[in-house]
Amino acid sequence: MADNNAAIAAGLAAAKSRGVPLVIPTGQCNFSDIIRMDGVKLAGSGASSVLYATNWQRSAIFMSGAAPSVSNVKLTGVAAPSRQAPWEMTKITIFGATDFVIDRVTIEGSPAAGIQTAQKPARGRITNNVVRNTLADSIHMTDGASQILVEGNLIENAGDDGIAVVSYKYDSARVNNITARNNVIRNNKWGRNMSVVGGSQVVYENNLMQGNQAGYACLYIAQENSWNTYSVLDVQAHHNTLENCGSLNTGHAAAMVFSDGAEANNNITLLSNDVIQNGQDGIRYFGTQTNVRLEQNRIAGARTAYVGGTVSGVTVIPYTSGSVGYVAP
Repeated sequence: MADNNAAIAAGLAAAKSRGVPLVIPTGQCNFSDIIRMDGVKLAGSGASSVLYATNWQRSAIFMSGAAPSVSNVKLTGVAAPSRQAPWEMTKITIFGATDFVIDRVTIEGSPAAGIQTAQKPARGRITNNVVRNTLADSIHMTDGASQILVEGNLIENAGDDGIAVVSYKYDSARVNNITARNNVIRNNKWGRNMSVVGGSQVVYENNLMQGNQAGYACLYIAQENSWNTYSVLDVQAHHNTLENCGSLNTGHAAAMVFSDGAEANNNITLLSNDVIQNGQDGIRYFGTQTNVRLEQNRIAGARTAYVGGTVSGVTVIPYTSGSVGYVAP
């Protein structure tokens, strides 16, 4: 099995010096070590341009520098025996890059996350990708990431959260200014379809979340003591469709808003979402909250529409009329 690591590295260096993309041709291009992209672009012809990782322990693309991009390629490779965590096993890790783009990339399987941020990347686009069968999160934004658009992605069979914003207190700052819209997240094997676990100025709009094999929430907004996360500030989730998520066994409803108590979540709005259940609960909220509004969400097929009762800082305005839910773009 030919190894193209040296050719890829030389091609990226030449492409950067000339200010042009490195083009991956149609066919399978094998690599056995990390592909490092510092301010350079890599492009293919679509899913027929395959970058195949022959060593699952060194199967990542590392993006850094100014305006790197990966587009129109397929990333796959030898399967890992179990879920992994290191960056070297994430298909694409973004290290502090600015103005980065990941567009029309197909990720089929990953030992760890599909796409993950590190070291405060800013001003990026993760758009029009297909991410399937990751063993951890599919798209995971953490470590102070900011000003990122996540749009038009199809995520299926995620091994943990489909799209996640996560801010740990040992990070230098909350993940902030994230917009995720027009995404479809289906059939999670674990985790939540979309989550904000610590984070600020996050908008989740017009997303379709369907099915969760583990019985966890489609939409999860939380401060977690067990993971030492920040609270959630200034989050809007509107005109999404949440279908057949949660379970009585896990205690999760289709949507969850809660705090473990270390900090209050503040200024959260769930507006005009369409919740379609098959006996699970609709929206559950509990813990320390300030200015949480659950407004005009249409809930059908739920055991209980709202679970939480009277909680200080939470306002529930039941659905009366108007358009709700995801509309395919």
